[in-house]
Amino acid sequence: MLKMYVTFALGACLVAQADTVGLWRFDEVDAALDNPIASSPNTASPGTFDASVAGGNPLYSDDVPAAEIFDPVSGTTYPNRFSLNASAGSSQLSIEDAVDFNSSFTVEFFVKYIGEPGSYEGILQRIESPELSWKVDFDHAANPAFGRIRARWDTPGGVPDGVAEAGVDENVNFVVGPQGNVSAPKVYVDTGAKDAAGVDVGPQNTGNPNDYLYDAANGNPNDADVALQGDGANDVDEWHHVAMSFDQETGEVKFYFDYLLSQTRTLSDAEADGYTHPAAGIGFGKLTGSEYGLLMDELRYSSAILTPGDFLREPITGAGNTIAHWRLEEEGAADGGDVTLAENSVGPTNSALPNAGSPLYSADVPSPTIFDPVTNTTLTNRFSLDATQPNSRLRVADDVSLNSSFTFEFFIKLIGEPGGYQSFVRRSQLRDLRWQVDFDHANNNAFGRLRTRFDTPGGVPDDVNEVGVDENINFVLGPTGGVNIPEALRIWIDTDLGDGMVASYNDPADWALDGDGINDNAAWHHAAVTFDEDAGTIGFYYDYELMQLKTLSDSEGDGYTHPAAPLDFGKLSGGDYGLLLDEVRYSGEVLLPFQFLQTVAPPSGELEITSLVYDAAIPRATVTWSTVPGRKYSLDYSRDLFTWIELLEEEEATGETYTFVDSDLEGGSPKIFYRVREFQ
Repeated sequence: MLKMYVTFALGACLVAQADTVGLWRFDEVDAALDNPIASSPNTASPGTFDASVAGGNPLYSDDVPAAEIFDPVSGTTYPNRFSLNASAGSSQLSIEDAVDFNSSFTVEFFVKYIGEPGSYEGILQRIESPELSWKVDFDHAANPAFGRIRARWDTPGGVPDGVAEAGVDENVNFVVGPQGNVSAPKVYVDTGAKDAAGVDVGPQNTGNPNDYLYDAANGNPNDADVALQGDGANDVDEWHHVAMSFDQETGEVKFYFDYLLSQTRTLSDAEADGYTHPAAGIGFGKLTGSEYGLLMDELRYSSAILTPGDFLREPITGAGNTIAHWRLEEEGAADGGDVTLAENSVGPTNSALPNAGSPLYSADVPSPTIFDPVTNTTLTNRFSLDATQPNSRLRVADDVSLNSSFTFEFFIKLIGEPGGYQSFVRRSQLRDLRWQVDFDHANNNAFGRLRTRFDTPGGVPDDVNEVGVDENINFVLGPTGGVNIPEALRIWIDTDLGDGMVASYNDPADWALDGDGINDNAAWHHAAVTFDEDAGTIGFYYDYELMQLKTLSDSEGDGYTHPAAPLDFGKLSGGDYGLLLDEVRYSGEVLLPFQFLQTVAPPSGELEITSLVYDAAIPRATVTWSTVPGRKYSLDYSRDLFTWIELLEEEEATGETYTFVDSDLEGGSPKIFYRVREFQ
């Protein structure tokens, strides 16, 4: 099928990247090391929402998080030379208040702490009054939470009166940030225990928050406040990425640290009057007069709720270490046909063969196009694995290439109801030496969640799970919260009403007895398990969000032993229920969520030229049009709408837009027509 769109240029236009309200990069043409920053233009739309100096002495620094920054939203990579040095007291910039900030949003930036901030100092804020504000600040709690970065929100109860009052205002000091106290990821760690006289004792400058000596009951004041320990310099002065999203419809705030979801909380709204955005500009940098080392870079404000796959990051080059990718796209594949072999698309080894049942191809896929951020390629997706018939599975033979840190990811769709704790992925040598991804069939509360389970032996595996002997028995990670696990985090919901709401379950003995055996929300989901064999740390992700991160017990210090067993995926037991899997990938390293395979939604509108910029002085025309990754496009031009000349011949799109620069305009005519042809 061929689609066509025609337009013509009568002048120049500028279209800002969708959803990006502002991007402040500190890479102005005249930027130079240690020179003062006069202002920071909004590179997403210069002249609009430019940031001006609001105090102190902000400088340019050549210490940057990466020499290049990749923007997944626009699909561009740009050089990064300078950052904002806000070390001098009150060195800050501000952006004027605007209605463009009064919506759901995501704000993100890179930050590096070198010295120690004072108490709870903010580095990014929008404040109208103490009871109507949000900010990103530094947790200066005396206890082991000290050193984490976090978000704080304050909202009034009723009419704002300029005073934050507990019991009156709805959200007072509403904090969202990395959880876990001493185990919380930190942006600042400064160890070095001191005795009451201030003399160094114990471990010094280890960078490990476990080496803080915290004992509030001790007479030594340095033990009661970890901020009094150390030498005032960050032991781990690294760049970190921080992001916060806000959904103004639901009041949900999400906080991300180094691309991992740290916490999700929802603002209370007892009066049901919704959220009122502060009538204030946005300030960032050193928002107090303290003198400590602070750098910031690549601050972006988006009028949309972004996820880690959208966040700014260092370009990935040669990362991923893909051991195998089973795509179910073999030559001759047909809807309903038998799967006789699932090829490893990245190499000749580790192909998957049917092991039992009757695995079939299905034309039901999570998306007709899949994007792989690791290789920066877009893949056509026609078929998935239909493992509906009992025991229908594929097996990858045991191989040493699987014995490393890994990320195992896949798309899954449950249509019918699995039996008790049935597995969909498994590598099992013995009952006390295995890992798997299965379905939580608890009588209620956690019923319907997808999870991962690890079992490791104590000493020599003997095929028996023994409490008190084996180190990790039924070591489970998955969505948490019991009955409060939200519907979006359950892969299976089946109520008598069929409304897909957990609140509609009404069987007190076993929720599995409710419903008709058909998933109320039969949708595709992405799941991933990551394992760091050096640290023994397991992560479980559901729809790109980190559900849990836990560390295996290893009291004997003998490390992790990989099961000497094949890798199976599909239906690993009986039961005649609907099950589909697709895009199964095994990577030999721990990936971050933005590296996971992603579905690509086709453009919501028809094929159109979205931007056309004509420069008569050169002359030159820049044409951008909407695309579907994997499809091919041609670009033609005409001066009379009768004779067309081809400029671009059937180029395959890899993103949601394609841009072509026509620098061969003859005579610099201001009237020229373009048309785009799409091939499917």
